[in-house]
Amino acid sequence: MRLFCMRIPWGSKLKIFVAVTILCLFSLTAFSAGLDVGDINQDRRVDFQDFAYLATDWQEYTTRSDITSDGVVNGYDLLLLAEDWLKTTHPDNPEVTLHITGAVNGTIVVELYADEAPVSVENFLDYAETGFYDGLIFHRVMKDFMVQGGGFDTDLVKKAPGESIINESSNGLSHLRGTLGMARTSQPHSATSEFFINHMDNAFLDRAPIVYDGQNNAYIKYGYCVFGKVLSGMDVVDAIAAVDVHYVNENFETVPIDDVIIQSAVITRDAPVCAEKLEGDVNGDCSVNLADFAKLAQNWLVCNSITSVCN
Repeated sequence: MRLFCMRIPWGSKLKIFVAVTILCLFSLTAFSAGLDVGDINQDRRVDFQDFAYLATDWQEYTTRSDITSDGVVNGYDLLLLAEDWLKTTHPDNPEVTLHITGAVNGTIVVELYADEAPVSVENFLDYAETGFYDGLIFHRVMKDFMVQGGGFDTDLVKKAPGESIINESSNGLSHLRGTLGMARTSQPHSATSEFFINHMDNAFLDRAPIVYDGQNNAYIKYGYCVFGKVLSGMDVVDAIAAVDVHYVNENFETVPIDDVIIQSAVITRDAPVCAEKLEGDVNGDCSVNLADFAKLAQNWLVCNSITSVCN
């Protein structure tokens, strides 16, 4: 039996969609799905963009989101998508809020992918925590491409950053609209403090394991590392992308005429980010020490388990 396959007014269908979505998010026991079957837009994540794809397909009677392969997009597909979304969410990911002033005013809240890009996330959090970004500008703005900042002040003087970090573009994440990437020079492992927010999908910035030059020689295209995404404030990003820019010199070709300033970058959801995941780090503080033994002992006494699940 198919669910919701009759043609009904879109307004009623939307109400049904919302109701079933809420039901799915709180009780998903009837169906099983392999991880990422809900990745409809194939960005290697299951998120609200996939729900948007499914909603559109449901309205237009197309089969792009037909997860169950039964020839129609219906409640079964929604159940599987919701279940997969619950499996792939990371509620403990750090979040940083960028307070923007100047030519554009507003806030941009970003989620950082601690699991997929631990070095880049730890690097970004270090700069945010020390106030490094406060007062710096978005110095490179290219509408329908990206907006870049985190390196220069209002006089276009570069602020001295820390050491460069490794390029984690091998995490497989794609440069979709709203994602954050680490800016760098032509050297693959040269990223420091500068970052950019993709204004549009920019898959050409992704890593490509094997590419060929004009002489048919194979080489690795490192690409740029995606390490987070905008949770809220894409309207602010759109506004930044729309400001008037001018040419200063060959190093600053698309600088906003009126400064777009990162007034502050504040960690608004803190979570430990470990550059290296240590097997013995029971309490998740990025080190193995007596505190882990104490936590292990507590858990063992409670439920004969070395994990914190029973606490």
